Amino acid sequence: MDILLIFLLIFSFTPFLLWGDKWRKTALLQIPFVAGAWFTFIKHMMVGIAPNESYLWILFIANLIYGHIAFTIILMELRKSMKFRQRFVQQNY
Repeated sequence: MDILLIFLLIFSFTPFLLWGDKWRKTALLQIPFVAGAWFTFIKHMMVGIAPNESYLWILFIANLIYGHIAFTIILMELRKSMKFRQRFVQQNY
């Protein structure tokens, strides 16, 4: 459960990073997934999840998948900006 909480914290922060990298639509689309995942986690910790509420786990897993995709976008943008800076520095020398 600790790993899921760490993932949840990381992926709760990704909409802010996406917003800063000008991926505003992706950031806004992730907010309902993050809210649903937090609801699922808190409900599981407080009262448990009944077998007929398996859709909550699907929402939680969808947040993990969407968060991985968003985090990959952030890493790709970071890598692209670092390559641009390296070229800029090499041209100035």
